[in-house]
Amino acid sequence: MHLPKKDIAATGLVAAGGVIYLLKVTDVVLPGTGGTRAAAAIILAVGFAASAMAVVPGFEDLMHGSKLYLAVASLLGVVALVSGVIAIVTGSSTALAALMAATVVMWLMATIRHAAAAPARWKPRHAR
Repeated sequence: MHLPKKDIAATGLVAAGGVIYLLKVTDVVLPGTGGTRAAAAIILAVGFAASAMAVVPGFEDLMHGSKLYLAVASLLGVVALVSGVIAIVTGSSTALAALMAATVVMWLMATIRHAAAAPARWKPRHAR
């Protein structure tokens, strides 16, 4: 399986968000990550960065691809954004969990989609 570099970088960002989430739910406090609000802000930021890195460069393909995939990914993006804002404003642990879950599902969907498309799209020039 060959993943584009953008997906590898996005994986690192989502993993960093996952670490922040795990630190929060296990009550391990690092400077700047101790509260639900701070964790939500960090997870929302890394999720946004991962999405921008892995999705925006291929946005044209996304718009002309599967409408179901686009609808599900868009819905998950809205869930992540709304959950993140709620977690930041209210400090809700439930909203934080929804943010993390939506972020992971979006990452997983995009990574699988890109991995499946990689052989056709990422062949060396001499192999085309």
